[in-house]
Amino acid sequence: MSKRLIDLVEFLFSKNAGPYVITFDAVFKDKQSFELARDSGVFNKATLAKLFKVPESRILSIYEYPAGRVMKFNIVRDISSGDFGDRTVFGSQLWAPLIDLEIPAPAP
Repeated sequence: MSKRLIDLVEFLFSKNAGPYVITFDAVFKDKQSFELARDSGVFNKATLAKLFKVPESRILSIYEYPAGRVMKFNIVRDISSGDFGDRTVFGSQLWAPLIDLEIPAPAP
C-alpha cells in the first residue's frame, strides 16, 4: 500500500536558488518516513520531470540529507525569475505537485 508524500513530511517548500533555478525540499516527520521515501526510488529525474511536466534535462540534481531527514532537488526555471511572464518571482508556490506523490510501501 502506498502513502502520499504529504502524509510523511513535516513540510514541503520551494524557493529560488538564483534567478534560473528553483529548489524543492521535503522535510520528513521522522527517520522511518525519510527512509521509506528515499528507498522507494521515487525521487528520480524521470518521476520528478513527469510530475512537474518538464523535460528530464531540467532536473539539475537530487540530494538526500539523512541527518536532516530531507530530500532536495533542483529544477531549471523555464524563464528567469522576475522576467516577463514569470508566474512566481520567488518560486515559493511551485511545490504543490509533490502533495500527491505516491510513495510505494516496501515489499513484505
